[in-house]
Amino acid sequence: MKKLLLTVFASLAFSSTFAQQTELHFALNSGLFSFHGDATNANSNINYSADIKRGYTNNPYGTKSALSYGFSGNLKRVTKKNFILGLDLGYESLRSKVNLLGVYGSPQSPGNLLTTEGSTILSADFINIFPSLGHRFHTKKLAIDLTGGFDIGTNLKTHENGKATAVDGTVFTTDIERKTINTEVRPRIQLAVNYNKMGVYAGYSYGFMSYKAGYVGGSTECVARLIRFGVTYRLL
Repeated sequence: MKKLLLTVFASLAFSSTFAQQTELHFALNSGLFSFHGDATNANSNINYSADIKRGYTNNPYGTKSALSYGFSGNLKRVTKKNFILGLDLGYESLRSKVNLLGVYGSPQSPGNLLTTEGSTILSADFINIFPSLGHRFHTKKLAIDLTGGFDIGTNLKTHENGKATAVDGTVFTTDIERKTINTEVRPRIQLAVNYNKMGVYAGYSYGFMSYKAGYVGGSTECVARLIRFGVTYRLL
């Protein structure tokens, strides 16, 4: 990863000789993050221990999305022929969701499944770098940037928070660290539309690293997908 970043920084520096302009943008980011693969679920249950009064979600890797958020800075070199070389650096909290349909091991029904309603949110916090290449298209008032590259994310933490409510009103919660990877690489394509200093963008990233690669037994296919969108402001 260090070699890749050095290459990107060197390319940015070299391209300044030929650049029509250098731009610096600040972005507020959001998105819809979820997991896909044979080892993921839309619904799951809490495995609960009445002795210690704690539980965990049987499979927290949900195919449903929760709203993610983050912020970043983006440096672009745009040449006279509208070739774009970019580097984006930021923080983001990526959040997926799984519905909770029941609790195993509850005091009310220790040998059976106690029906519940609720959900578990799995939050994965990343420092993310996005080196990119692309092209700028112009209309009369808009600058449209089509770029592609790779997200290189350093996982700070991954945490599970669940809450399920039984028919009798009993609430069961989970609060567990779930970090299984340190770094993730995701191919990413993105489209941005800029008007004066303001802009909006949408992008799509697809991970190919399984978050359950170290698990034993059963399928371990559990990869991330992210539809990312946000607003930008040009500082330079």
